[in-house]
Amino acid sequence: MDSRGALTFFCIFLLSVHSCQAQSCQAHMPGLHGIPGTPGADGKDGADGEKGDQGPPGTFVGWNEEDERGDPGLPGNPGKVGPKGPMGPPGQPGPRGLKGLKGESGEYKTEVHSAFSVKKTTIGNPRKDQPIRFDQEIINVNKQYDIRTGKFTCQYPGLYYFTYHASSRGHLCINIVKGRFNSESKKFVIFCDQVLNIFQATTGGVVLKVSKGESIWLEPTDKNHMLGTQGADCIFSGFLLFPES
Repeated sequence: MDSRGALTFFCIFLLSVHSCQAQSCQAHMPGLHGIPGTPGADGKDGADGEKGDQGPPGTFVGWNEEDERGDPGLPGNPGKVGPKGPMGPPGQPGPRGLKGLKGESGEYKTEVHSAFSVKKTTIGNPRKDQPIRFDQEIINVNKQYDIRTGKFTCQYPGLYYFTYHASSRGHLCINIVKGRFNSESKKFVIFCDQVLNIFQATTGGVVLKVSKGESIWLEPTDKNHMLGTQGADCIFSGFLLFPES
């Protein structure tokens, strides 16, 4: 309110007071509105309202390269081992390897050779516990079998295989014997076939380790009907398997 308004308001107020006094204030007149007071303090919060209705579902806008990626999370725990998968197709052959070193020469190239095969042509039966003499050579490398004594004498020590094939008419038992000159001999194996007045063929064989100077021969027992005629041959053979290194 400006000064002119305030002056007018004051004059009216004085006239009202004067009139009230003049009339002995028999009638009360309403007063003017006072000046507004200062705002009061805030009131207490009201009670919570009711829950509103559910809003419509949101929409996924999507991600593009302009959006910023978040930091990667920590790696999770390893999962369980899954079942074994099917076998895959075979792979391509690998490259060919380098040529290896030349190996050592085999035993078949050894310069040591020993082999014999001899045949009995005499008709009479050999004597008991005496070397059987095979008097005809079929092969006799290095002449290690002596047809005079009926013995093979070793010049090249090693492992030998000895075998015989004998025809007989009746009982036949043969020992394969090893020994040295003027020393005690040892009978390693004995083969026996016992029949009466029947032609038969018997064979036997053994692998023996023979030292240089040792002899191998065959001996019959008292059961001896060995033949040595055409069509009923008796053969004694032997050969070196592995020379002693």
